[in-house]
Amino acid sequence: MDATRTVLVCALLALAGCTAPSTTAPGATAPATTEADATATTEADATATTEADATATTEADATATTSSDPTTDSPDGVVVDGDLDVAANATHERVQRLLGAEYERTRVVVRDLSGYKTADYDSVPFFRLFGVSDPALDRSEPTGLTTLDATVYLSPADAGPARVEQVLAHEFVHVGQLREEPVPWFGELSLERVALDQRLARRALVEGGAVFVTDAYTREYLPETSLQSERIAAAYANASSGGRVAWSAYHFGHRYVNATIDSSENLGAVYDDPPETTENVLHPNASDAPVPLNVTVETETYPQANSPTTRAGELLTRIALRDAVGRAAAVNASAGWGNDRVVAFGTKGTRSLAWVTRWDSPADADEFETAARALGGEPDGADGFRVERVDDATVVAFAGTESFVERASAAGNVTVAA
Repeated sequence: MDATRTVLVCALLALAGCTAPSTTAPGATAPATTEADATATTEADATATTEADATATTEADATATTSSDPTTDSPDGVVVDGDLDVAANATHERVQRLLGAEYERTRVVVRDLSGYKTADYDSVPFFRLFGVSDPALDRSEPTGLTTLDATVYLSPADAGPARVEQVLAHEFVHVGQLREEPVPWFGELSLERVALDQRLARRALVEGGAVFVTDAYTREYLPETSLQSERIAAAYANASSGGRVAWSAYHFGHRYVNATIDSSENLGAVYDDPPETTENVLHPNASDAPVPLNVTVETETYPQANSPTTRAGELLTRIALRDAVGRAAAVNASAGWGNDRVVAFGTKGTRSLAWVTRWDSPADADEFETAARALGGEPDGADGFRVERVDDATVVAFAGTESFVERASAAGNVTVAA
């Protein structure tokens, strides 16, 4: 995967700091390593990277003060490549103090990353078929990303020094996460291919931790600047469905971390026993494992296609439903999520899906079934759409070509045929 694609992947999902699945510079050619490949989530097929794995930084407007400490590029300090009106060494030292750690410094490359901010959610079958639109990405906002070798790329754009410093602090938290190694999936676990739901949960812990520490940094060193978490909450509330996917790791990740620890020095505790689902990120005091769900696929007319998304999870369920039924109804209809499985079929050069969902109770299944039927009326959704109740706790949504939806069926515990 080349590094240009890495930055594209980063820009797709988020807007407040990125740990990218690559060790190479934007615009360079990356080696084809299994780690880089495995850290990218795919929906379209088993070998293509998609929007679900990494995130880039964007900051909202704020009036801010800035540090007067001099920035150095000494070999013993942070090496800055490019013009930066922020004291990089002082920012790095402050982040270390907040984390209660001391670790090797890094390199900051100042580069315009605005050209890499693109998003094409139509290439992701689940997003395309269930009405998740492209996010709006503001090319004028400051952006940062941190690669797995802890190199920071920073694009100040037109922002003032304090806003850039806040973004840099966020990226230096990622450097700490990499140097101190509290995040297990940055190591050998990153080679796993996991469900989209689990990957979003992991991303939320990484980005939520960075936002939590950046808020502490802002309170202490940039008191006139709006907290990063406050701006992210406002951005999530006002975003399109794709924008909510992008902002969710920061917004709900911060809420989870804030409910889990009370000090930046305890950030490592967040990763000791991390949640494996977005359900547990959304509900920090819950520790429910997904309920049992076995899905058998019978290919009668259409071949089964690869769908490493596997499980969409409560968060994407909420986001997919919101434009169709409104925020309150979407929250209620997704809250009883127990498990799900996304099964893909090849249909006339595209992908059609059977989204098999299982709920904690029949009442929860009723709520989802009612809300899911509204997805069929979304103008940007699938050509064909049907919701089928399989049993008291299981609801299946078929989406794709009209012929697929007409032929597809689900029965028992649970067999999907198409």
